[in-house]
Amino acid sequence: MEVLQISSKELISYTDTKRKSKTYWKTYNQKRLDYIVEKNKENRLKKRLLKPKKQISSFQQTKTNLLLKLLVNHRSFVPVPQKLKHPIIKNWNTDNYWYSKKIDLNNLKRGCVRIYQDNWKNCAIIWLDIDCKKWTKLAKQLRCGYVKSPKGHIRIPVPVRSVGRLKTGVLYYQNQKIGDAKLSGEVMLPGNAYYDKEGKKLGYYEYKAWGTFFPYQNKIWANPQEFFTKLTEISGIEYKSIREHLFNLKEQKIYTENDYNTIQETFTTVREPPWQKMITTREYPHKIGSN
Repeated sequence: MEVLQISSKELISYTDTKRKSKTYWKTYNQKRLDYIVEKNKENRLKKRLLKPKKQISSFQQTKTNLLLKLLVNHRSFVPVPQKLKHPIIKNWNTDNYWYSKKIDLNNLKRGCVRIYQDNWKNCAIIWLDIDCKKWTKLAKQLRCGYVKSPKGHIRIPVPVRSVGRLKTGVLYYQNQKIGDAKLSGEVMLPGNAYYDKEGKKLGYYEYKAWGTFFPYQNKIWANPQEFFTKLTEISGIEYKSIREHLFNLKEQKIYTENDYNTIQETFTTVREPPWQKMITTREYPHKIGSN
């Protein structure tokens, strides 16, 4: 039997033909990109679930208990039903004198605090509700604590002598909305569960202690305008009323839509009021009598 001997050159040429080119793998990976991204997300979620949760330190527990003692009183505390983000109870915003004063972190009552005039030392405590992530630097700059949601949103309490005529507005940074300035209404307390729109529990509201409870060594401001002027000097965040916010949105819409001005110039109303419209025999022959 004759044995066929293959040379090294022939082997290399054979492997080169079977080997797939770099362009093939590029297109292959691009097709599978969505699948790879989804798989990576699933793996990260699995790792997060398996990871043991950190227990709240004794320092954080004492600070949250002290904050709740400052905020919660018989006029400000409003109970909230289970598995609901906002309270839906008959007469839920009336003064409640029947709540239990003991609030433990392990078995914390689900509720929120109403922004009232005598929340603390005859002061109304307003809240900076920032809905963007990575804004904890503001609390670090003000040297105060903040309430954090599982999504990374923060809320900073500010004591004010009188709210005055100002109402809940919008916070802007570099002409972009970053959150709300809550001067009225209610704010969720730390320890409450945070649910998404689908009803899944994402976590709990937590109080993160950084320095004192309120900005600038618990300084009490005369009115919100005084605080907002100081805030713009420090960080560049501006307060705008709801009216100014809507006007700003309208301006942005006009500038973004290129055809808006041309449409406004060419468009003219053709339709007339019904009392000015002449009735002809063609339109309404039964209404006009013929002599």
